Amino acid sequence: MSRGQQNDEDTNAVLFDARNEYYIGNFMGSINFVLPEQGTAGAELLSYMYLSYLAIDSGRIIASDIKEGSSTPLQALRLVHEAFEQPSRCEEVLEKLTDKVAGEEDETNLWHIATAIVYCYDGQFENALKILHGSTNLESMALSVQCLLRLQRVDLAKQLVAKMQEISDDATLTQLAQAWVALAQGTEQMQDAFHIYQEFCEKFKPTPALLNGQAVVHLGLERYEEADAVLRESLIKKHNDYDTLINLMVLSHLTGKPTENITRYLEQLRQFYPKSDFITDLDKKSTEFDRLCLQYDLGGGEEKLLAI
Repeated sequence: MSRGQQNDEDTNAVLFDARNEYYIGNFMGSINFVLPEQGTAGAELLSYMYLSYLAIDSGRIIASDIKEGSSTPLQALRLVHEAFEQPSRCEEVLEKLTDKVAGEEDETNLWHIATAIVYCYDGQFENALKILHGSTNLESMALSVQCLLRLQRVDLAKQLVAKMQEISDDATLTQLAQAWVALAQGTEQMQDAFHIYQEFCEKFKPTPALLNGQAVVHLGLERYEEADAVLRESLIKKHNDYDTLINLMVLSHLTGKPTENITRYLEQLRQFYPKSDFITDLDKKSTEFDRLCLQYDLGGGEEKLLAI
């Protein structure tokens, strides 16, 4: 084997590892696979490091490493960071991204993925699907599955997963997409999702993402002690994990724990994720509830006055 062939195989092995660590939610693991190769790595390998930085809210590293206006396709991830940092600029960022998608060959698929990510971040799931439509790239297809599930189109998500299975049934993303759809389908399919998450925990290592997948299965099947065990394990791995805190709130409610328990998890969510979908939606519902209560009280008062 030539030195060039050996280097290519080493690069492919690092890419495989970095990619899979990112997929299962071991973001520091992905970063650590890429860092030793950073000086010579191509855009595809580096993308998993920068996507992982975005996932752990360290996007400023991207802004530092990737200079504005540079020709690298990694510029797409710099734009994702800008959208995350300044949500008011999403429309401006999306204009730049869609111009790139429309005007250039996207050999790495990064521009398409980045555009879809920002659309999803802005709640525009239909537009994200349009950007990804027709792609046979597993990452684009998996992201499309997530969009369809957010739109409550489990039927279409299931069809897309079947297409992913035809391309590569054993691929990590295909297996994960199967698990997402199984969870969305409900109790009859949930055990299938559990086996996938369990297999990945054994094959790689447990991550909050995989453990929360298991927890949702346990919650759906009313296995509350098992749910509590995996959520506690997830908290050890990341004390303020978003999904873990939400699932602990659900578990506390289902098992009749004191209100103080739920309030404690809610306050942690407010502290660490004040602009998250969960908190934003909860505050909207709370405001609407208060408005309706006030309206009811006023109506009740008027009725009493008329009765007098």
